[in-house]
Amino acid sequence: MNTHQSPRALDLLFPTPLHIEEREGSYRLHHTTTIAASPPFETLADTAAQLLGCKRGGEDILFKHEPNLEDEEYRLTISKVQIVVAAATVRGAFHGLSAVRKLALLNDNILPACKVSDKPAFVWRGFMLDCVRHFFSVDFIIKLIDVASLFGMNRFHWHLTDDQGWRIPIDGWPRLKEVASKRTELQYLDGRTYGRMYTKEEIARVQQHAHSRQMLVIPEVETPGHVSALLAAYPEFGCSGGPYEVQDRWGIFDEVLCAGNDAVLDFFDDVIAQVAALFSDPYIHIGGDECPQAEWERCPKCQERMKKEGLSAERQLQSWLTSKISAMVHARGKRPIGWDEVLDGTEEMGLPQDLIVQSWQGVRGGIEASRRGHQVIMSPNTQGCYFDYRHLDSAEEMGNLGVSTLHQVASFTPIPADLDEDAKRMVLGAQGNLWTERVLSSRQAEYLLFPRLFLLAQQLWNPQGPEKNLAKLDLLERYCAHLDLSCYRGRSK
Repeated sequence: MNTHQSPRALDLLFPTPLHIEEREGSYRLHHTTTIAASPPFETLADTAAQLLGCKRGGEDILFKHEPNLEDEEYRLTISKVQIVVAAATVRGAFHGLSAVRKLALLNDNILPACKVSDKPAFVWRGFMLDCVRHFFSVDFIIKLIDVASLFGMNRFHWHLTDDQGWRIPIDGWPRLKEVASKRTELQYLDGRTYGRMYTKEEIARVQQHAHSRQMLVIPEVETPGHVSALLAAYPEFGCSGGPYEVQDRWGIFDEVLCAGNDAVLDFFDDVIAQVAALFSDPYIHIGGDECPQAEWERCPKCQERMKKEGLSAERQLQSWLTSKISAMVHARGKRPIGWDEVLDGTEEMGLPQDLIVQSWQGVRGGIEASRRGHQVIMSPNTQGCYFDYRHLDSAEEMGNLGVSTLHQVASFTPIPADLDEDAKRMVLGAQGNLWTERVLSSRQAEYLLFPRLFLLAQQLWNPQGPEKNLAKLDLLERYCAHLDLSCYRGRSK
């Protein structure tokens, strides 16, 4: 006697949809299944045919335009004879396609009949990959974009410059490639180097793929600290003139941009212009974190700049530089984002009002920024958003600096409880960050990312209590197995 019971859609979908109605029967995908679409979904239907192993033609699967739905909202109806995805935008239709893909992935292409109504809670659902400390292949970046977008994430923050390397090609500045893009590996005695730049073609490939998965790409160019690699290539941009080196150590280095040198501003005006041309999406991240001021205190040029601009303390130089770099971003039709240290020294000068503040030192910076009227991305290292941290406080676990448990991520909310209603509206969402000082391979990156990135995706799509989220860990491990992902399989809080 066969007592096997077919799984319900609710048992297979993650993030959990807002509304789901289970129905009788199922639909089996097959290579003869046909896909059709009304405008503006024709290109997405081509993508769907490729991802599902089906073909264009009839209306076994139909993408239907419903203009009254919200931007990322979708309606999915699966019956015994047809699958219909209704949405107002390509973004919404893509989320409907993702639901179909997940049902097919885990149940051998047999989709339980159901009706789903769904939309995300937050507009910013992101992940960051540090490709400076460890250089990841474009194939791996595309794999991560595929997986993250399947679970509703829609922002890829690409960390591309830091003390340990420079990864963005900039015409007219050859020493960025010759010097700044690679570092001498100090643990060896033979002078071997590590790293390179991404090519313009590789950047275009990442963007093209991200856009096909309805994901924006946000490049980061660090200012005014974390610039050792840049200064090694162009020592005249530093306060002391060097010598500098591309760092093969981790930490916070005193060497920063010389705020009194106009040539620094000219260089970054060119860099921002070229980055804006390379990356077509609306944002450029300008860094701003962990900038020591000891060099500015000793530098005659910086002291003269302070005098000229009427600044009373070195910490105000950072807000002055932030405003200058932000103006360059604005001039190229983009919007700047900065880590929460951009708030330092701004009591008198303020910041450009449209600068988005990314709060990583807990939620304090995000609370302050939102109350000042700045939009905010929450990435608190204290609440589970730093994926380079160990999964568990154990010497047996890989990771760096701290601990970020599954329970922390499963409990996370981007909205602190003490925010008033106006400030709450300034929180765009959140982002998980993977710094890679201690990551030596893509498989290690996967182990640190998953299933934490899935749990964060749930909390940004349809927030649940930690018990409900953690009850789905077996499901998330199944996803990892089907998607060829290494993952952490522990259960401890």
